[in-house]
Amino acid sequence: MKYFVVFGILLLLSIPVSLKIYQVIFSSAENPGKKPSQIDTYKIYYDSPTPELIRKMQKLDMVIIEPHHYSEEEIQRIKEHGTIVFGYLNVMEIDNWNDSVRNEVNSNDYFYRNGEKIYYPKWDSYLADISSEHYQNLLLREIETEISAKKTDGIFLDTVGNIDNEHLQSPAVLQEQQTAITSFIKSFHERYPDLLIAQNWGFHTLKNHTAPYVDFIMWESFHFSSLTNDQWSLDQIKMLNELKEQHEFEVLTVSFEEGRKSRELADRNGYIHLHTSEDYLKW
Repeated sequence: MKYFVVFGILLLLSIPVSLKIYQVIFSSAENPGKKPSQIDTYKIYYDSPTPELIRKMQKLDMVIIEPHHYSEEEIQRIKEHGTIVFGYLNVMEIDNWNDSVRNEVNSNDYFYRNGEKIYYPKWDSYLADISSEHYQNLLLREIETEISAKKTDGIFLDTVGNIDNEHLQSPAVLQEQQTAITSFIKSFHERYPDLLIAQNWGFHTLKNHTAPYVDFIMWESFHFSSLTNDQWSLDQIKMLNELKEQHEFEVLTVSFEEGRKSRELADRNGYIHLHTSEDYLKW
């Protein structure tokens, strides 16, 4: 997952190159990509593309998109100037809008507490049971058809934080779900070893299970005042910095308020920051 540039070949060829060229990864002959450590600008956008929006995406280092709305050709146009494209995958929730998954799930793919499904009204989705082999296979099919077949550079695993949020008080269930998500990540990484992996939230899961496998971890609602006045948040920053150094992943932060101060806090910690609207359906 981590990339290494072989300097010896360039030295043997006596080619004078800059440090920036050393850092470039060529993901294909036509599309010079970037290393995670080269990312400065990125955007999250989950609605359908237009030619104008594709041109705007081409000017960024990275975009995170909902691949159901894109053709392979549109994704390749975004990548023409080196933009890294991540395809979105809702791992821990079953969306009612996503017919390709919802129509194929069975009762064992949902997580139950006291015999009841856990419903999220804001997102019109249900908590999934990632330990279900059937559900994992459905997600693998989504990765094949929407991520791999459309040739995105990476996969953005959303809602991993639900594992921590929903199960932290139930150690046995927490361990089961964390082990399952790690097994799932390993399985698709073996199939698609060149696919970059980004995880949204789930810092406990990251620390104890998934850190060796991810290239990015995202922290949404990274707001200066709420973070600097909260000991838990300060502890998470310290922990992420230690894991970042150990496992060589990058930290993506997103703020919806206090843009300048939040960006300064992110910059001080070497994070890659985005200040944006909370509505990812708007550019």
